[in-house]
Amino acid sequence: MTSQAARTAEEFSGPGAGTRDPRRFLWRLTAATGGGMFIDGFVFASVASALAGSAMSREIGVTLTWATLISSSTLVGTFFGGLFLGYLTDRVGRRPMFTIDLSVFLASAVLMLFVTAPWQVMVLGLVMGLAVGADYSIGSPLLAEFAPRARRGNYLGVLEILWNVGYVVAYLIGYLINSHWPSAWNITLAASAVPAVICLMLRHGLPESPRWLMSKGRREEALEVLTQSFGATGTRTPDADTADIHAERAEDTRYSMLFSPDYLLRTVFVCTFWICIVLPYFALTFFQPTVLTAIGMGRSALAGALLGTIIALAGAVTGWFLVDRVGRRKILIWPMFGCALALFLVALGHRLPLWAGTACFFGYLFSYGIMSILPGVYPEEVFPTAIRTSGVGLASAASRIGAAIGTFLLPLGLEHLGLGWCMAGMGVVSLIGGVTALAWAPETNGRLLTDTGHRTQRGRRLVAPAPAPAGQG
Repeated sequence: MTSQAARTAEEFSGPGAGTRDPRRFLWRLTAATGGGMFIDGFVFASVASALAGSAMSREIGVTLTWATLISSSTLVGTFFGGLFLGYLTDRVGRRPMFTIDLSVFLASAVLMLFVTAPWQVMVLGLVMGLAVGADYSIGSPLLAEFAPRARRGNYLGVLEILWNVGYVVAYLIGYLINSHWPSAWNITLAASAVPAVICLMLRHGLPESPRWLMSKGRREEALEVLTQSFGATGTRTPDADTADIHAERAEDTRYSMLFSPDYLLRTVFVCTFWICIVLPYFALTFFQPTVLTAIGMGRSALAGALLGTIIALAGAVTGWFLVDRVGRRKILIWPMFGCALALFLVALGHRLPLWAGTACFFGYLFSYGIMSILPGVYPEEVFPTAIRTSGVGLASAASRIGAAIGTFLLPLGLEHLGLGWCMAGMGVVSLIGGVTALAWAPETNGRLLTDTGHRTQRGRRLVAPAPAPAGQG
């Protein structure tokens, strides 16, 4: 524990500490923030499964070009949402933006019921992506600012699992509609309105982040939030790093801090590793039936794509189990290299037996799943409170541009270059991610946010201070 944290611990502990159940509050907050991640995975799979059917293309004239534009629209919207609204959230607070973004998303989802042309789907996808991008930069930082360091990875990892759950659920719905009611593709596109309504209900009445309030010098409001949320303002609440929250310093929000010498390396790191995780995954899963058909699955490709989403979810659950046990660094480096190896093997195409090529592709999805929880953990831990949502928003924006490029180019590459070159290219992206992680990935497991977010030593690797001894903080 830092000396400042120790002084504030003494100042704010003592008689009068409440007896509320912090875990109940934390799990409600996890569900409310995770709902946004569920919706992101849900809407992405909804569009993918709607495009996978033939009815939508036939009825409103979706050509290959329109399909690539529609598939990229949500990702491009996410870019702008994360880039600009993350910074706005650092300026005005987490709580108001937390509701506004989801309300905009809900309205756009309902309008999907009435689309009659491809450009309408693309425009609504852009707006929905804008809201999702905002939620990326708001939800997980808000949860990180409440969660205790010992279980922060588990709480934040739940969000990424819910992304995969949302994808699986939406893909299953799309699969059933394509199989039995193919003309109901507009219902597939609009179905994300249902989880949006539920998530808005969960978010009603949630407080502002006490860390953000402290960073803005609004100390009394922060203490009131701590009392209402955890029933205590001292350090004897095991489910919150309350002393560390008290140690937050007031600091101006300046976007330029992300590119200052003290933070540039971590900005580059989180953008790069996130791009290298999602660029291959978004492209390969959006066009998963096409890829599996190219591998040789034929008519079983759509069912195989559904199985692939479940395998990725199993990997995410595995990563969630490991993140606070073995740390962040290990479950980023080795799965990233595993993804590269699997994709290079898939690139061999028909030189492999069908079962081997399929197993390698599913092996890629499982390895992806393990490290897929880290975009919801690392960026939240390596930036200070004053620019946390700005940093998360920038990294999210960068990753979505990478994902949009991948989803735009993959179908064109499959058509003109073939399976081998496309899979080799995706493997190179994963290889770059593995090398980046090996060089720069810090170990932030078990450390306080005021430590991991402080200026680090300049050099080849990000260095975080050693964790406090057990029983402190």
